[in-house]
Amino acid sequence: MANNLDLTSRLLGHVFGDGSIHKNKKYFIYTNATPELQTEVKDIVMKIFGKVPFNIGTSIAGTPRYQYSNKVGYALCKRGAPAGSRVLQKTFIPAWVYNGNNKTKASFLGALFDDDGYLRDSKRSRAIVLKATKIHYLEDNLRDYLNQIREMLESLGICTSEIKFDQLKSRKDGCEMLSLRFWIIGKENIIKFKEGIPLSHPSKKVKFSDLFVGNHQVNGEGA
Repeated sequence: MANNLDLTSRLLGHVFGDGSIHKNKKYFIYTNATPELQTEVKDIVMKIFGKVPFNIGTSIAGTPRYQYSNKVGYALCKRGAPAGSRVLQKTFIPAWVYNGNNKTKASFLGALFDDDGYLRDSKRSRAIVLKATKIHYLEDNLRDYLNQIREMLESLGICTSEIKFDQLKSRKDGCEMLSLRFWIIGKENIIKFKEGIPLSHPSKKVKFSDLFVGNHQVNGEGA
């Protein structure tokens, strides 16, 4: 059974994924279209903090959006969660997670890949990919952040690619946003990921597991 430390680590993983904390009011907000992940986050919040109030709405894009009491946000900030837009500020994985035991690391990474990981399917290779984005002038921090994730994976025996450029895109307000990514390939790495990183997203669990089943190619050069 997961203890509160593991649950907090997983909740932090969602903060770094599809979650956020209001910069001033400190509400914890989770915006995700997968019911199983919304249920997971709600269950974790209630297990750690008790029956805290929350509201259910939708984002501008129509994605389900759960907003929890600032009791949750303040507590997560004390544990190292960033408040405000992550793409416009430097972010680092909290030391207690980054230097934690394998279960603490895996809990965080599982939530992060549930939210931000995806399967890249091409003729050259099939890979598990993680992408992150920040405003262009925070490129060094973006690389540092992704390297923290790579180092955590590698501490669990899961090797990754180097960090690669994904895209540079202008927002409507004119800000240039830089996206970088890395990926996981190879049968041994995919198996270690499946066995060591606990996912809750129903379709990703199936897709990631199927990477090394049958004739699927998992030993390509790029994603």
